[in-house]
Amino acid sequence: MIQSRSAVRISKLLSLMLRHRPDEFGLEVDAFGFADVEAVLSALQAKDGEVTMEDVEAVVYDGEKQRFEIKDGRIRARYGHSFPIDLGVDPAEPPEFLYKGVSPKEVEGILSEGLTPIDRQFVHLSFESEVAAQIGGGRGRPSAVIRVAAQEAHEAGVAFFDCGPTVLTEQVPTEFLTLEQRPEREAYPPAPTPPPANEAVASQEVTYGRRRRFSSRR
Repeated sequence: MIQSRSAVRISKLLSLMLRHRPDEFGLEVDAFGFADVEAVLSALQAKDGEVTMEDVEAVVYDGEKQRFEIKDGRIRARYGHSFPIDLGVDPAEPPEFLYKGVSPKEVEGILSEGLTPIDRQFVHLSFESEVAAQIGGGRGRPSAVIRVAAQEAHEAGVAFFDCGPTVLTEQVPTEFLTLEQRPEREAYPPAPTPPPANEAVASQEVTYGRRRRFSSRR
Protein backbone atom coordinates (compact mmCIF):
# COMPACT_ATOMS: atom_id res chain seq x y z
CA MET A 1 0.00 0.00 0.00
CA ILE A 2 1.28 3.46 -0.88
CA GLN A 3 2.41 5.46 2.16
CA SER A 4 0.29 8.45 3.13
CA ARG A 5 3.11 10.95 2.66
CA SER A 6 3.87 9.57 -0.81
CA ALA A 7 0.19 9.65 -1.76
CA VAL A 8 -0.07 13.31 -0.74
CA ARG A 9 3.04 14.21 -2.74
CA ILE A 10 1.80 12.39 -5.84
CA SER A 11 -1.63 14.00 -5.53
CA LYS A 12 -0.08 17.47 -5.27
CA LEU A 13 2.14 16.85 -8.29
CA LEU A 14 -0.80 15.53 -10.31
CA SER A 15 -2.80 18.63 -9.40
CA LEU A 16 0.01 20.89 -10.54
CA MET A 17 0.40 18.95 -13.79
CA LEU A 18 -3.25 18.45 -14.70
CA ARG A 19 -4.98 21.44 -13.15
CA HIS A 20 -2.54 24.27 -13.62
CA ARG A 21 0.76 23.89 -15.51
CA PRO A 22 0.88 20.89 -17.86
CA ASP A 23 3.26 22.70 -20.23
CA GLU A 24 5.84 22.98 -17.48
CA PHE A 25 6.01 19.18 -17.38
CA GLY A 26 5.94 18.66 -21.13
CA LEU A 27 2.39 17.32 -21.08
CA GLU A 28 -0.27 17.76 -23.75
CA VAL A 29 -3.85 17.89 -22.53
CA ASP A 30 -6.88 17.67 -24.79
CA ALA A 31 -10.01 19.81 -24.70
CA PHE A 32 -11.38 17.69 -21.85
CA GLY A 33 -8.25 17.98 -19.71
CA PHE A 34 -6.95 14.45 -20.37
CA ALA A 35 -3.26 13.65 -20.77
CA ASP A 36 -1.57 10.36 -21.66
CA VAL A 37 -1.16 8.44 -18.40
CA GLU A 38 2.25 7.05 -19.41
CA ALA A 39 3.49 10.57 -20.12
CA VAL A 40 2.19 11.69 -16.74
CA LEU A 41 3.93 8.77 -15.04
CA SER A 42 7.20 9.70 -16.75
CA ALA A 43 6.80 13.29 -15.56
CA LEU A 44 6.20 12.05 -12.01
CA GLN A 45 9.22 9.77 -12.16
CA ALA A 46 11.36 12.73 -13.23
CA LYS A 47 10.54 14.17 -9.79
CA ASP A 48 10.60 10.86 -7.90
CA GLY A 49 12.06 7.82 -9.60
CA GLU A 50 10.31 5.42 -7.21
CA VAL A 51 6.77 6.33 -8.30
CA THR A 52 4.98 3.45 -10.05
CA MET A 53 1.78 3.17 -12.03
CA GLU A 54 0.28 1.34 -9.05
CA ASP A 55 0.98 4.41 -6.92
CA VAL A 56 -0.79 6.66 -9.43
CA GLU A 57 -3.78 4.33 -9.62
CA ALA A 58 -3.99 4.23 -5.81
CA VAL A 59 -4.21 8.04 -5.69
CA VAL A 60 -6.85 8.04 -8.44
CA TYR A 61 -9.07 5.23 -7.19
CA ASP A 62 -8.57 5.40 -3.44
CA GLY A 63 -8.67 9.18 -3.03
CA GLU A 64 -11.60 10.27 -0.88
CA LYS A 65 -12.09 13.50 -2.82
CA GLN A 66 -12.07 11.82 -6.25
CA ARG A 67 -9.76 14.45 -7.70
CA PHE A 68 -8.67 12.44 -10.75
CA GLU A 69 -9.92 9.88 -13.21
CA ILE A 70 -8.35 7.49 -15.73
CA LYS A 71 -10.12 6.52 -18.96
CA ASP A 72 -8.72 4.62 -21.93
CA GLY A 73 -5.11 5.17 -20.98
CA ARG A 74 -5.57 8.88 -20.25
CA ILE A 75 -5.79 10.74 -16.97
CA ARG A 76 -7.26 14.09 -15.94
CA ALA A 77 -8.20 16.18 -12.93
CA ARG A 78 -11.96 16.11 -12.49
CA TYR A 79 -12.18 19.69 -11.20
CA GLY A 80 -10.06 22.61 -9.98
CA HIS A 81 -8.60 23.77 -13.32
CA SER A 82 -7.14 27.21 -13.74
CA PHE A 83 -7.30 26.87 -17.54
CA PRO A 84 -10.45 26.20 -19.58
CA ILE A 85 -11.55 22.64 -20.26
CA ASP A 86 -14.75 20.96 -21.39
CA LEU A 87 -16.00 18.91 -18.44
CA GLY A 88 -17.66 16.50 -20.82
CA VAL A 89 -20.71 16.18 -18.57
CA ASP A 90 -24.20 17.59 -18.86
CA PRO A 91 -25.61 20.02 -16.30
CA ALA A 92 -27.35 18.23 -13.44
CA GLU A 93 -30.23 19.17 -11.18
CA PRO A 94 -28.71 20.26 -7.86
CA PRO A 95 -30.09 19.81 -4.34
CA GLU A 96 -32.08 22.63 -2.79
CA PHE A 97 -28.99 24.22 -1.26
CA LEU A 98 -25.25 24.17 -1.83
CA TYR A 99 -22.54 25.94 0.15
CA LYS A 100 -19.36 27.94 -0.39
CA GLY A 101 -16.77 28.59 2.30
CA VAL A 102 -15.05 31.96 1.93
CA SER A 103 -12.81 34.32 3.83
CA PRO A 104 -14.83 36.62 6.11
CA LYS A 105 -13.31 39.54 4.24
CA GLU A 106 -15.02 38.37 1.03
CA VAL A 107 -18.56 38.11 2.34
CA GLU A 108 -19.84 41.61 1.60
CA GLY A 109 -18.39 41.64 -1.91
CA ILE A 110 -19.87 38.25 -2.75
CA LEU A 111 -23.31 39.14 -1.43
CA SER A 112 -23.31 42.36 -3.46
CA GLU A 113 -21.64 41.10 -6.65
CA GLY A 114 -22.32 37.35 -6.78
CA LEU A 115 -20.14 34.26 -6.74
CA THR A 116 -17.58 34.06 -9.55
CA PRO A 117 -14.36 32.07 -10.01
CA ILE A 118 -11.14 33.76 -8.92
CA ASP A 119 -8.23 31.58 -9.97
CA ARG A 120 -10.23 28.62 -11.27
CA GLN A 121 -12.44 27.97 -14.26
CA PHE A 122 -15.48 27.25 -12.07
CA VAL A 123 -16.87 28.07 -8.65
CA HIS A 124 -16.59 25.00 -6.41
CA LEU A 125 -19.56 24.31 -4.12
CA SER A 126 -20.02 21.80 -1.30
CA PHE A 127 -23.04 19.69 -0.46
CA GLU A 128 -22.72 20.40 3.27
CA SER A 129 -22.19 23.61 5.20
CA GLU A 130 -19.71 21.95 7.55
CA VAL A 131 -17.51 20.82 4.66
CA ALA A 132 -17.59 24.28 3.10
CA ALA A 133 -16.53 25.81 6.41
CA GLN A 134 -13.52 23.50 6.63
CA ILE A 135 -12.09 24.34 3.22
CA GLY A 136 -13.12 27.90 2.53
CA GLY A 137 -11.14 30.40 4.55
CA GLY A 138 -7.58 29.32 3.89
CA ARG A 139 -5.22 27.24 5.97
CA GLY A 140 -5.68 27.82 9.67
CA ARG A 141 -8.30 30.52 9.29
CA PRO A 142 -12.03 30.32 10.06
CA SER A 143 -14.47 30.55 7.18
CA ALA A 144 -17.74 32.25 6.57
CA VAL A 145 -20.24 30.10 4.66
CA ILE A 146 -22.43 31.34 1.81
CA ARG A 147 -25.61 29.36 1.17
CA VAL A 148 -26.60 28.99 -2.47
CA ALA A 149 -30.27 28.48 -3.32
CA ALA A 150 -29.17 26.01 -5.96
CA GLN A 151 -32.55 24.65 -6.95
CA GLU A 152 -33.93 28.14 -7.53
CA ALA A 153 -30.82 29.14 -9.46
CA HIS A 154 -31.07 25.98 -11.58
CA GLU A 155 -34.70 26.80 -12.43
CA ALA A 156 -33.55 30.29 -13.42
CA GLY A 157 -31.00 28.90 -15.86
CA VAL A 158 -27.78 28.61 -13.83
CA ALA A 159 -25.95 25.42 -14.86
CA PHE A 160 -24.52 23.10 -12.19
CA PHE A 161 -22.15 20.20 -12.87
CA ASP A 162 -21.95 17.28 -10.46
CA CYS A 163 -18.30 16.22 -10.04
CA GLY A 164 -18.64 13.82 -7.15
CA PRO A 165 -17.56 15.50 -3.93
CA THR A 166 -18.04 18.98 -5.38
CA VAL A 167 -20.48 20.79 -7.67
CA LEU A 168 -19.18 23.26 -10.23
CA THR A 169 -20.84 26.31 -11.72
CA GLU A 170 -19.60 29.28 -13.73
CA GLN A 171 -21.27 31.90 -11.52
CA VAL A 172 -24.15 32.47 -9.11
CA PRO A 173 -26.03 35.80 -9.07
CA THR A 174 -26.59 37.63 -5.80
CA GLU A 175 -30.31 36.89 -5.58
CA PHE A 176 -29.53 33.23 -4.85
CA LEU A 177 -27.00 33.90 -2.08
CA THR A 178 -27.41 34.33 1.67
CA LEU A 179 -24.97 34.23 4.56
CA GLU A 180 -25.26 30.82 6.21
CA GLN A 181 -22.83 31.42 9.06
CA ARG A 182 -20.05 33.68 10.22
CA PRO A 183 -16.91 32.23 11.77
CA GLU A 184 -16.87 31.96 15.54
CA ARG A 185 -13.59 33.86 15.63
CA GLU A 186 -12.27 36.84 13.73
CA ALA A 187 -10.06 35.97 10.78
CA TYR A 188 -7.31 38.15 12.13
CA PRO A 189 -6.69 39.12 15.77
CA PRO A 190 -6.87 42.86 16.38
CA ALA A 191 -3.53 44.63 16.44
CA PRO A 192 -2.58 45.90 19.90
CA THR A 193 -3.05 49.62 20.49
CA PRO A 194 0.35 51.27 20.96
CA PRO A 195 0.77 53.35 24.14
CA PRO A 196 0.99 57.13 23.86
CA ALA A 197 4.46 58.38 23.02
CA ASN A 198 4.82 60.22 26.30
CA GLU A 199 3.65 57.32 28.46
CA ALA A 200 6.35 55.82 30.65
CA VAL A 201 7.46 52.34 29.68
CA ALA A 202 6.44 50.03 32.48
CA SER A 203 8.99 47.37 31.67
CA GLN A 204 12.22 47.16 29.75
CA GLU A 205 11.44 43.62 28.62
CA VAL A 206 10.79 43.36 24.90
CA THR A 207 9.29 40.26 23.32
CA TYR A 208 9.09 39.31 19.68
CA GLY A 209 6.80 36.79 18.08
CA ARG A 210 4.55 35.91 15.21
CA ARG A 211 0.92 36.82 14.98
CA ARG A 212 -1.19 34.17 16.68
CA ARG A 213 -2.45 31.57 14.28
CA PHE A 214 -5.63 29.58 14.55
CA SER A 215 -5.38 25.84 14.29
CA SER A 216 -6.51 24.28 11.04
CA ARG A 217 -9.92 22.66 10.85
CA ARG A 218 -8.84 20.35 8.05
